[in-house]
Amino acid sequence: MKNECWLLEFKIRFLEEEIFQVFEKLPFYQGCSYSKEKNHLELKLYFSKFISEDIFKISVSKFLNKNYRKLFDSIKIIISNITEIDWLKNNAKLFQPVEYSDFVFYGDHIKNHLKFKKNMIRLNSSDAFGSGSHATTRGCINIFNYLQKFFIVEKFLDIGCGSGILSICAYKYWRPSKVLSVDIEKNSILRSKLNAKNNNLNNLLKFEHTNGNKVFNKSFYSKFDLIVANIISSELLKLAQDIAKYLDNNSYLVLSGILKSQENSIVSKFKNFKLLLVKKQYVENWVTILMIKKDKIH
Repeated sequence: MKNECWLLEFKIRFLEEEIFQVFEKLPFYQGCSYSKEKNHLELKLYFSKFISEDIFKISVSKFLNKNYRKLFDSIKIIISNITEIDWLKNNAKLFQPVEYSDFVFYGDHIKNHLKFKKNMIRLNSSDAFGSGSHATTRGCINIFNYLQKFFIVEKFLDIGCGSGILSICAYKYWRPSKVLSVDIEKNSILRSKLNAKNNNLNNLLKFEHTNGNKVFNKSFYSKFDLIVANIISSELLKLAQDIAKYLDNNSYLVLSGILKSQENSIVSKFKNFKLLLVKKQYVENWVTILMIKKDKIH
């Protein structure tokens, strides 16, 4: 029996880049593609289960500002059941090995023996749109590469782990004794576990589902040497104080999923919780921010 696949298609005059990270948080979301036409953009979103137009709009709109929400609410959506079409196979053709920094990311549909002198990371083919090529992921990897030259990580936390790609990269760099990854989407946790298993890390990485109101559903007392949070900026602002309390003194925090226009508000917010700016990494229109926790700021 084939897995379900549903396609949502719509046209919109313009897109805020942050919307793609909003899509990542939708239930049963698998990926998307878009094309630019003369006066609009055409989007195709893929889901593993049926999602109604109303549920889709409500789920997306709660993350949008008032003006963009009004535009989004007016779009007309075409929903199609494409279960009989092997869309995953078609997408897999586009998911060729991605070489970036110290890593090569490749889909599990690739059967040929790949010969690279870098860390090989195998991802499930349904992660074709989360394969290491997005600017926010690349920004995080750049910061990891910078940190690993002088900083030792024993305890690592990944907030909004998605496919688990950053947790896997962190393990490849530091071999921490503890790697914990959390996400509000159960599908993301399942994908992360699968990707960890595909890279022989299933007993070394731990994944937990959370409700998104705090970093953890229950009280958690351990602190971490390095935390990465690659989530939308509104969630970073909401969770800032909770994230900061899980950092030890002189530990580092990597923040991503941030547009250039949002960087000042993010830095300002986290400074309230004894975090100091260390470095900014720009990739396309996105910025990844590195901060350090200082319990005593002179």
